[in-house]
Amino acid sequence: MIEKSEALARAREQFPIAGSRIYFDLANMNSPPRCVTDALARYFADLQEQGGDKVAWGEVTTAARRKAAALLACDAAEIAFCRNTSDGLNIAANAIDWRAGDNVVLSAHEHPNNVFPWLNLRRRGVEVRLVPGAADWVDAGVFAPYVDVRTRAVAVAAVSFLPGQRNDLDGIAALCRERGAHLVVDGVQAAGLLDVRPRDLGIAMWAASAHKGLLAPHGIGLFYCRRELIPGLFPAYLARNGVVPGSADDHFVAKPDAPLRDDACRFEIGNLNYSAIHALAAALDLILDVGITTIEEHVLGLGEDLTGKLAQRGIPRLGPPERERRSSICAFAFRGEGWVEHFARNRIVVSGRRGAIRVSLGFYNTHEEVDAFIDVVDRRLDA
Repeated sequence: MIEKSEALARAREQFPIAGSRIYFDLANMNSPPRCVTDALARYFADLQEQGGDKVAWGEVTTAARRKAAALLACDAAEIAFCRNTSDGLNIAANAIDWRAGDNVVLSAHEHPNNVFPWLNLRRRGVEVRLVPGAADWVDAGVFAPYVDVRTRAVAVAAVSFLPGQRNDLDGIAALCRERGAHLVVDGVQAAGLLDVRPRDLGIAMWAASAHKGLLAPHGIGLFYCRRELIPGLFPAYLARNGVVPGSADDHFVAKPDAPLRDDACRFEIGNLNYSAIHALAAALDLILDVGITTIEEHVLGLGEDLTGKLAQRGIPRLGPPERERRSSICAFAFRGEGWVEHFARNRIVVSGRRGAIRVSLGFYNTHEEVDAFIDVVDRRLDA
């Protein structure tokens, strides 16, 4: 326990924002650790002083891919870099060989960025089944009545952006195996915070931006695709990266009928966001050093601490009560208006979402910050 506490304390030192305010807004975006901004500074300094070195960038890219695979407990060949969650979900939606009359099933309460990629398929004759209800918990029972022999995919968030429940990926994956559908997961609110292993769960495709729990800048994300499915999935866009190496060089196409790569790189196009990949590699080092199970245990513990103390003040947490269904996102039904502004005046950063106050926790947060948050709440309640 001491070792875990020391690892968390060392990691907290990487976050300058922890010295000036309480940052409870990771579900919106991260405030980057020093290792990330240092990696960016080194990248741009080298670029300015020496010009670009794509060989060296390629080595960093390969290392970052392996680190991402270590975090997700999968093979590096199953990882592609994308721009963000929306990009990854669009890759997934367009990779399936749809036929008119096929359908995709998803909850009506998904974040819009896990809805529009599927709605866009209607122009190809795909039926989009938006399942009503289940705002607080999504499991196989919610989806089962809507999944039939023409269902090619089921899409769901690992963790909802509000109220922050952790959906039943085990059960939904089992349903997809039984019905022969692909499970596609929006992983952005779990990545870097919860121990989600796409391959072990039987997820077909998974996507996450890196600008939240993965602690990297905007403009870079991860796309996972289970290796054995890749030969039957096709990129909507194709560039040299996506074909077998040696089929094209810098100047011409050597083999017009070049086969696609058999790994997730078939979904990558053009020059990658090398600066952000350098940053992501540094962030992954930090996350892996602390350990994803330690991070999960810590953020869930902080959430339970906060939930219990607010409940004593008559402020309920939204979403399911069971710990195993909760995440690092805690949404609360505060009475009255102006709470986001009240917290901001007291140097606490949270988000307002759909009438709730969303507190989203990172491994750099502490129980002392929870107590400080409660003090700020009491100050207004007592006024």
